[in-house]
Amino acid sequence: MSFRNNRRGQIRLIEAFFASLLIVSTLALVPSRGGVEKTHYSTLHSVGAQALVSLDSNGMLSILIEDSNWTTLRDCAQSLLPVSLWFNLTVFDENMSVLNDVAVSNGGSVSEEIVAVNYVCAASGGNYAVYIVRLQLAEAS
Repeated sequence: MSFRNNRRGQIRLIEAFFASLLIVSTLALVPSRGGVEKTHYSTLHSVGAQALVSLDSNGMLSILIEDSNWTTLRDCAQSLLPVSLWFNLTVFDENMSVLNDVAVSNGGSVSEEIVAVNYVCAASGGNYAVYIVRLQLAEAS
């Protein structure tokens, strides 16, 4: 009988349950810093991949690479990417030798976090060649 009459202990137990529920739900609902960085990474990666796919439509990317037309390649990349992003584009052959002898970049200072997107491009002409295009992106500071 004394257990049923001791309401003070039952109230304390219910308070402790709700306090622990509040703490657990707060930890579950507040996003961690790692999640924010992952979202930022995937956003930059997605923007870069879409830009490279758009640039490669109709074989334009391989034509610019075969002609070593780095200025036009830079201008095309600059027109496809947001103004707030810094980019650097490097073209490699199948042996990972750098093909572009000039910087294909929009210059400027960048944030510490740089995302690299690799894209494989095949030549559309008669000679079969494979190029690896690395697009590095970062927030311009």
